[in-house]
Amino acid sequence: PFITHHNTLDIDMYLRIATELHLKRLIVGGFERVFEIGRIFRNEGMDTKHNPEFTTMELYQAYTDYHGMMELCENLFAHCANKLYGTTKITYQGEEIDLTPPWNRMTMAQAVEQYTGVNFAAAQSDEEARELAKSLHMEVSGDETRGTLLNAAFEEFVEEKLTQPTFIMDYPVEVSPLAKRKADEPWLTERFELFITRREIANAFSEL
Repeated sequence: PFITHHNTLDIDMYLRIATELHLKRLIVGGFERVFEIGRIFRNEGMDTKHNPEFTTMELYQAYTDYHGMMELCENLFAHCANKLYGTTKITYQGEEIDLTPPWNRMTMAQAVEQYTGVNFAAAQSDEEARELAKSLHMEVSGDETRGTLLNAAFEEFVEEKLTQPTFIMDYPVEVSPLAKRKADEPWLTERFELFITRREIANAFSEL
């Protein structure tokens, strides 16, 4: 924990930004599965999807990867929905959400191609990727990489369309520096984010 001043609210706060460090120490120490439901504070701005004070459940599991984490995640959500509502089909703000596993899985490149028709994974260079971005009328300054452009295209064209539970997989290394790279595509990482009702609900990756 540390002391900081929250600029937006103009108050001092005693903060912990993540539960990660001590959980990882437990994994290194021999506990194969650990989790904590913890209160988190981050000195960032506020909007309808972000609050400086929030609660997370963070978990780590030895001897698995991001595919195992996806299975754990969808089964956890389905279990909670069944316990709370007796069904995996719930209504949120007028939309029916089906939490029944298995959930849709798409790589980030596949998702961008589905909604824009542009395949950044096929680009052979950063310059070629910039030309693809220009075809989508994205702002291009000239120093972007294929990975940063893929992520920008996802945020601009795809995120707002993900209503039902969807795992977006294989994030570019530029936006996932702590995640393990894919052996056959080293410009990508073994990372996913879960989106439901156009919001990022969970984030995970295979550790380095």
